[in-house]
Amino acid sequence: MLYGSCYYPEHREPNRWEEDLSLMQQAGLNALRIGEFAWKRFEPVEGDYEFHWLDRFIELAGQYGIRSVLCPPMRTVPAWLVERAPDLLIVTNEGHRLEYASRYTFCINHALLREKSASLAAALASRYGSNPHVIGWHLDNEIGDEPDCHCLVCKVKWQQWLSSKYNQIDVLNEAWGTVFWSMEYDHFGQIPTPRITKADYNPGFLQAWREFRSDCSIDTVTLLSDAIRPHLPEHGPYITTNNQMYWSKRTDYYKMARYLDITGTNYYPPYGENCDTLAFGLAANRSFKKAPFHVYELRNEGHSIIGAANNTPAPGELERLTLHTIANGADGVFYFPWKRFPFGSEQNHGAITDFDGKPTRMYDECGRIGKQLRRVALQIEGSLIISDIAVLYDFQSRWHIECDSPWTGDKRLYEKQINMLYRTVRALGYNCDAVGINGDFSSYKLLLVPMLPIVDDELVMKLKLYAEAGGIILFHPMSGIKNADACYYPNRLHPEMIKLLGSRTLETVTSNPLSPVTFQWNGEQYQGSLFLEIIQMDSAQVLGTFIDHWFEGSPTITKQSIGEGHVWFVATFAEERFYRDFISLLCQQIGMSPLLNAVPPTGVEVSMRQSACGASYTFVINNRHESAEITLPSDLTDIWNGEHLSQNFTLQPYQVRILTDAGKMQVLDESIRVSL
Repeated sequence: MLYGSCYYPEHREPNRWEEDLSLMQQAGLNALRIGEFAWKRFEPVEGDYEFHWLDRFIELAGQYGIRSVLCPPMRTVPAWLVERAPDLLIVTNEGHRLEYASRYTFCINHALLREKSASLAAALASRYGSNPHVIGWHLDNEIGDEPDCHCLVCKVKWQQWLSSKYNQIDVLNEAWGTVFWSMEYDHFGQIPTPRITKADYNPGFLQAWREFRSDCSIDTVTLLSDAIRPHLPEHGPYITTNNQMYWSKRTDYYKMARYLDITGTNYYPPYGENCDTLAFGLAANRSFKKAPFHVYELRNEGHSIIGAANNTPAPGELERLTLHTIANGADGVFYFPWKRFPFGSEQNHGAITDFDGKPTRMYDECGRIGKQLRRVALQIEGSLIISDIAVLYDFQSRWHIECDSPWTGDKRLYEKQINMLYRTVRALGYNCDAVGINGDFSSYKLLLVPMLPIVDDELVMKLKLYAEAGGIILFHPMSGIKNADACYYPNRLHPEMIKLLGSRTLETVTSNPLSPVTFQWNGEQYQGSLFLEIIQMDSAQVLGTFIDHWFEGSPTITKQSIGEGHVWFVATFAEERFYRDFISLLCQQIGMSPLLNAVPPTGVEVSMRQSACGASYTFVINNRHESAEITLPSDLTDIWNGEHLSQNFTLQPYQVRILTDAGKMQVLDESIRVSL
């Protein structure tokens, strides 16, 4: 298990490195992420690499028991490269070429940038690929976070990509329906990139563009990975990178993960009582390879931003946040950054040590966490989150729901809905996974679908087979309505979706969030808003109806039996209270119990990791500044705090406990360091 930080030796006088490394060692750190912004120091003059300073630092860090995750940079380039090729800079959709004086302003498709960054990556890997102090290779930083580029290079690549995807221009015209507005193309060379224009673009055009830009990011990953792998020993360092937090929809991370050994992410949730609002991002990241992942940037000290809310951690919150990531599947945690920057764009960013490198309150808490991790890491490392419930996370559908069009409406609806479903399951005390459309549905008893507008024959058949085998699916509006080119199916639904739901959509109704609609289910009344579907029943059972407006009596909650399983449909986007009641009852009917056999108190997070040998570790984390009373099903041992707990105990504000059966507890000697 890695416990580390992001460090910038190029920012620091070499005679101060040892001072920093000594503090890191005392705090229990065993790894550093380095190099992602150091291209100019690696290659001060074109073709002239300078690695001696990096040699010294990696060796010195190794002497302190701290290994390096080395980041070959790509998207923060030296001035000499831009001077040689000014067209490296991104052209925005307004037609403006970005200026040099910032990061991520460079076209990732530009041949010279690709050549130079791959050469640098290969040179670094050739020098350090077998270095015992280099344990991982982190590809650039936040790939995909740059703006869409519309330069000539990207335009040509886009047209080539379309030609490869559709083969013939008539096939594209038919797929997109370009006959609308007389937009039919004669050849692929006529197709522009989606720059600013009078009205909105064809949805098929925008859907393809998002897939293209995602493939460009993935192509960048393969470029750097292919440059590095030949220089690594067979069972040597891993290759990874840091995905943006889940709100970034620009890259299909399920597809990208195929080219990585370990997935990674950044994690910057708010502090305070809304600290779990981004937690789905952790579930998503462990789902990309269905394995433990790393957090390569974890927030720590508050940022010096005037008026920022939920920004400054109370004592104990760094411990709570760190263990929250581990509880949700992280096997590596790196704080960003180790030392505050006295210069540059991020000089107000919080850090573990101050501008002069001296310890702060955050350092003291970091050290306490490191000391306790030494006791438990060997037990937890490699253990998995095993869930009976998953939320379906589909980038194709998200791209469509959040596309830049005036017809879209709330562009954060997909994000909000997926978050709400996940948050509800977790608040009820269950583990919950994310799963992609190509993932294994069969390991779950309950599949929650926030919305799934884009489906094809293969996906609908996969859902049908899952239900027939005993799976339970919960669908929402805008599911199964369009093909991969974002065109509606003639009957408003994919033909097999009509059979799967046992109903068909007759009409859609929109509702302002401030003017919700009311429906009844299970003897209670609830509210829905934004969008609803008026449906006609074929074979499904009606279990809830709207009770106001002109569509009073229209079905809201339906249930269709499919083989051994069931398909549920909620015809609107309901309030969170409904999902809490509905999912709770559904879990009872399925025969599932919460992790502690009870719904946890408000603000208390419960997660379980399980090892291959059968040991389980239940994390109980108080996310609030108030204490909470906990009742356990039996006496357990808290390996995090080294205590035996009776069935009733008090969880202090921001307190973390890791519970396991006392008989299985392994007490590790304090001298054992965290395993690398």
